Amino acid sequence: MNARKLATCALLAVLWCAPAGAPAEGRLSGASLATPSATVGHYTIGSPSAQEQEAYNYLTEDRNKSGLPALTLDPALCALARLKSQDMIDGGYFAHTSPTLGSASQMLRTYGYSFVSVGENIARHATVLKAHAAFLSSEGHRRNMMSASWKKVGIGVALDADGNAYVTQLFVR
Repeated sequence: MNARKLATCALLAVLWCAPAGAPAEGRLSGASLATPSATVGHYTIGSPSAQEQEAYNYLTEDRNKSGLPALTLDPALCALARLKSQDMIDGGYFAHTSPTLGSASQMLRTYGYSFVSVGENIARHATVLKAHAAFLSSEGHRRNMMSASWKKVGIGVALDADGNAYVTQLFVR
């Protein structure tokens, strides 16, 4: 296992380690998220960042305008989406399939996230708002955002050295 993958595994072990008696809500493979105020590297554990919350608000507003309910913003799924966004920056690529994490479904399975189906949107723009506008202008991305079949969403935002926002949306049921 290369050093980068080992560091990623160590980070996620910290993200999802908790006592066995932790409540089932929000657990991954029998472990719940760590304390919301803790941080490790580029990752905020347990709660979405202000930019991730902003992106979620845009998504919810557009779903509501279309008569759709808000999706549940899942902190564990946000951590995975954030990991994907940072991985694209660190790996110097922009694609749905990561050289280190694989596809969205492979990444979720690797880190023990339970799901039936997953959809992924990725964007790289100057701001979260511009990323959201780009999602809406693309038929495939818009279809993911407006699907009534999704139940939860995770939104991860990471900024590159120039301040550009890499936004990953993971939709699951």
